[in-house]
Amino acid sequence: MKLGICWYPEQHGEEVWADDTRRMADAGLELVRLGEFAWGALEPGPGRLELDWLERAVDTAAAAGLQIVLGTPTAAPPRWLVRAHPDMRLIDADGVARAPGSRRATCPTAPSAREASDRIVTALVARFGAHPAVRAWQLDNEPGNHDSARCWCGACESSFRAWIERRYETLDALNDAWGTSFWSGQYRSWDEIELPRRSSTVQSPSLLLAHRRFASHQVVAGLEEQRTIVAAASPGRDILVNLYWDDTFVDARDVHEAGGVAAIDAYPHGVDGPEAYAYLLDLARGSAGPSGRAWVMEQQPGPINWTALNPPVPPGQVRLWGWQAALHGIESSLFFSWRPTRSGQEQYHSGLLRHDGSADRGLVEATQLAQELQAVKRSLPTLLERPRAQVAILHAYEDGWAIEIDPHQAGLTHRSLIQPVHAAVHRLGLDVDILGPRDDLTGYAAIIGPALHLMSPARVGRLEEAMAAGALVILGPRSLVKDLDDCWLEDALPGGLASTLGARVVEGLSQTLRLSVEPGGAP
Repeated sequence: MKLGICWYPEQHGEEVWADDTRRMADAGLELVRLGEFAWGALEPGPGRLELDWLERAVDTAAAAGLQIVLGTPTAAPPRWLVRAHPDMRLIDADGVARAPGSRRATCPTAPSAREASDRIVTALVARFGAHPAVRAWQLDNEPGNHDSARCWCGACESSFRAWIERRYETLDALNDAWGTSFWSGQYRSWDEIELPRRSSTVQSPSLLLAHRRFASHQVVAGLEEQRTIVAAASPGRDILVNLYWDDTFVDARDVHEAGGVAAIDAYPHGVDGPEAYAYLLDLARGSAGPSGRAWVMEQQPGPINWTALNPPVPPGQVRLWGWQAALHGIESSLFFSWRPTRSGQEQYHSGLLRHDGSADRGLVEATQLAQELQAVKRSLPTLLERPRAQVAILHAYEDGWAIEIDPHQAGLTHRSLIQPVHAAVHRLGLDVDILGPRDDLTGYAAIIGPALHLMSPARVGRLEEAMAAGALVILGPRSLVKDLDDCWLEDALPGGLASTLGARVVEGLSQTLRLSVEPGGAP
């Protein structure tokens, strides 16, 4: 596993750049990410591009022997741009526009936002696409974070109507799929389709799930526009998108599979514990598709600033997080960040250095980790080779959205059903692959679906093929109960599999179930 660092040269004087990058290399760091929040410095006004300072920063890092991960800065447009194009401001469900000056405040659909993003990405890749030190590109930063995938503006509503019409083709098909006869919800015109705004009670689960799918689609479409620009002018480099490790606002598999490598931002901060970290590391690998390649683009280096509780990090913890990532097959891990900021919204967020430039405990542990990883590569290279897992856990973001929309029990989440199963398998000493709806199920001894919520014939067929090949298939209590439009099945449960199992669910709660065994069957 390669180690790296997130660096913000635009926030600190150029006089410290050479010393900073030398110290990074001396610590054993190999990668440096920069640029992903620098749009205001790169395009300080209409028609003005200032890229020379970024080239000096890239060259300074390269001179120290570091490889560059260059970020596109589209997560934080400059204030002047948003004021010039108020249509790009994200509108919340209650109709309030998000103000500029923070991040993730723009609509993922607005043409003006897409055009501005394409312009700055094109300029960056034209200057740096062939730079020999550029190892990879990061598109945007944590898309969907802060509930920024969903927007309720007019452009989104028009696009949502068009998306629905393409998906269902006829109003009769839409009304039938969503069961709109309930509460007189029938649609008689495509113009009657509205985004799910506040109502007297909850909106239709089918409408809410469709909106989640649409919102994810819009985010992915914007990222794919950037990917196309970068890939054409900077061939041979990895192109990654980093998602916050616990976000479910977009379908991470749709984001990551296009590039064949996933990236997450990991902040365990002593609250979720090592089992949660293990689960999310495996989920990251599983989100990349068949390659299984994953990076930690931001690794917590010490105390953070933005949760309700920001506990101190015990001595040795940063090093242990690094080892945990390495042993879970993570390819590269970058600490966030080098120098803590002296201004803005993250002043209490630690870095590897302190504000005065002296080494914080995180730098000491990162240096030790780098030395240990190099020693393992020399003397025991097979230690970090991950054997093929014999157990697969099934996971889908659409299942999670459906459970979140209609949990039936306060606080129930997709993750709360899956993570304990993952932890239990790990406690048996077994490696786990977390697979998505498009992944191959062959070759596993056991396949577990703790919350395989939505049923489709294709999904059932793949499970039956696995069972016919000898796999043990285990389903949890919220599995195969609804169709892909979030409507309850009118078949024996688990939907599509009851006859194969010779058993059906006759009574179920959120986390328990009771089976009825058919004559001659086995539960």
